[in-house]
Amino acid sequence: MKIETISTGDEVLTGFVTDTNMSWLCQRLLEIGLQASRRHTVGDSLDDIAEVIEERSKCADILLINGGLGPTSDDKTTEAAAKVKNVSLVRNNEWVIRLEEIAKNRGIELDPSNYKQAMLPETAELINNPIGTACGYKLKINKAMCYFTPGVPGEFKHMVNTIILPELQKTVKAPKTVVRVYFTMGMRESNLAGKLDSLTWPKSITLGYRANFPIIEIKLIAKDPSDEDLNKAEEQLLSVISPLLLSKGEFNIAAQISKLSGVIPLQVLEDGTDGRVISMLAQEMHGLIGHFIHVPSNSDNLIEKIKKEKIRTLAISCESKDGFTILYFNGINGYLQRLKSKATKERDRKNIIALAALDMVRRLLSGQTPFAPYENLIRTEQVKFKI
Repeated sequence: MKIETISTGDEVLTGFVTDTNMSWLCQRLLEIGLQASRRHTVGDSLDDIAEVIEERSKCADILLINGGLGPTSDDKTTEAAAKVKNVSLVRNNEWVIRLEEIAKNRGIELDPSNYKQAMLPETAELINNPIGTACGYKLKINKAMCYFTPGVPGEFKHMVNTIILPELQKTVKAPKTVVRVYFTMGMRESNLAGKLDSLTWPKSITLGYRANFPIIEIKLIAKDPSDEDLNKAEEQLLSVISPLLLSKGEFNIAAQISKLSGVIPLQVLEDGTDGRVISMLAQEMHGLIGHFIHVPSNSDNLIEKIKKEKIRTLAISCESKDGFTILYFNGINGYLQRLKSKATKERDRKNIIALAALDMVRRLLSGQTPFAPYENLIRTEQVKFKI
């Protein structure tokens, strides 16, 4: 079973509008165990839209087509579909009634161009749109069942969630795709790939990588895997990446800290990352006390300051020639490290240190060593102290 997507519109093709609809759709497909094999983008040319529908409808089993169903002259998808199917456009009375109800409720008169949205290819089956004026529809073209949807994100997503995906779950017989996602920091993508790609993986498993500096996202993509193969693959992956693993499933390091901390408040003293640490934690923690104040980079001075306050504290100093000083004190024990980044841009160095500071807290709260074995950071100092 082959599933493909088509996005239409000059604004999408030229990049003036980012195609978030199809990114979202492909993720939703994966969530129900289906994977699109190809994505296509075409402008507002009638001939170009017709050409791509003609070509892909002979190859795909399911075509999900988005955009070009509006009332204006550049909305040509429906006309293109009728051209490829070699049928006439016919007036859908059910949708005419819907359009007139919308106009009445809004206290407006319909423009004649609005009725264009009720003209569907003969034999097309209406897909309701309860929140907009452009209906969707499905139509068999060549070997493909084609689903046509409006480009307005809210209308598109409602139609996909309530009608199209439930229908595909019932009708599409395809190998189930399972995706597990892991987020790491501290090793370059090429080094990770060198370690992982040299291992032997079950035939149903492939690896995917995505760099979003300084995070490396790794995916286990499994097509119709056995539980044994999937568990074996995850165990093998974790044997390599566990020392550098930040989170699994979604990137949520601040949420992890909040959950592990419970109701115990945390004081954050920020001097080194322009508020990045406080900002990330503030979204998840209610007991956060954030201060933008000078934090001594000298380890002895910083330790002395924290010992006097005796409050659970995370502190990050400004950058010195030896790097950034990060200290975490849990009320009894304290841990300090100084990390130096090789990144050339100051912004990048601060992003790395912010995550390293959060990772230090997460590690301690989850019973791990606070001093992660980062390969792309230089640790110039490491101290454990007690009051």
